[in-house]
Amino acid sequence: MTPDKPNGFVEIEHTADISLRVWSTTLEDLFKLAVDGMNSIIEIKLDNNDPGKYQEFCIEDIDLESMLVSLLNEINYKIQQEFECAKIMEIIVENEKISGRLFLNGIISFRKEIKAVTYHNLKIDQSQKGYSVVIVFDV
Repeated sequence: MTPDKPNGFVEIEHTADISLRVWSTTLEDLFKLAVDGMNSIIEIKLDNNDPGKYQEFCIEDIDLESMLVSLLNEINYKIQQEFECAKIMEIIVENEKISGRLFLNGIISFRKEIKAVTYHNLKIDQSQKGYSVVIVFDV
């Protein structure tokens, strides 16, 4: 976290892959910002003629880190295979389940391809200021 911004994300240097540092005051915003950060890294150009659509989602896994990786990999699949960009509109984080609603927009193009979201040194840290995580993307 940074003193001037309670929520945010920033791409950080990594030797071979791409890394993203995300921080937030709540878990819900941490997940939202992780998706926004990944979309930012990919450099998506949206189809402005597509009205978009909403889609419910639910992911169950053994811990927060696994749920984050599953969510990001699912959204990356939508980008790579279905040419849809996802933004989290609503999210509920509870025990071993996250659920909510995505807004999906068609994509014209994207500049970078993410092969997978990795578990490399992945740990969601909690402090008095909130939550933070560094995510490594295999490119």
